[in-house]
Amino acid sequence: MSSLRALALLAAVSLAPSTARAEPEEPTVGVAYVFATVDAYTVGNTTFDVTGTLVGESTPRTFRFWANGDSSVEASRCDRLALLVMTRPGRFHFSWRQDAPGYYPACTLTRQ
Repeated sequence: MSSLRALALLAAVSLAPSTARAEPEEPTVGVAYVFATVDAYTVGNTTFDVTGTLVGESTPRTFRFWANGDSSVEASRCDRLALLVMTRPGRFHFSWRQDAPGYYPACTLTRQ
């Protein structure tokens, strides 16, 4: 391997977002998290992990939102909104809010 390739590989590894290896953060109930970009959206059995950059920040973060029982059906509707933000970065803001554990989540898509 050439030294230039090795240097490029080293730069790519060191500049990779640290959120890819970090545990997801637990969001505060009642707080709306507004994402300027969404890099990943993972749907689990009762969890939704959203990785992206919050409005006003420059580093991507991962949050784990919980949706129990019937609220998981409502939360799964957020998939389309998150996908739209992923395909059109900079045009929309995606927000997620849950007022209390077990309550239906509220997802919002707004144009910038």
